Amino acid sequence: MSQHVTGPNTHNDPAPAFPAGTLVFGLILLVVGIALLAGLLLNFAFSTPLLFIGLIGGAGAILIIAGIIAARRAR
Repeated sequence: MSQHVTGPNTHNDPAPAFPAGTLVFGLILLVVGIALLAGLLLNFAFSTPLLFIGLIGGAGAILIIAGIIAARRAR
């Protein structure tokens, strides 16, 4: 069987959306890094479990909002 091959793709497809999960993961790493550096440089202590609970809650909220925005754009 032979396949018909056309020229370059001439469709005007929009660029794929930036994955929200990658952004959220990067933000989590950034916040943890900044918190650790601030704790070392400014010599203060923070509650680690409370920090991670807040990070997970914030990450979940960002992912939910990103999902709602993506659903609205798909319409």
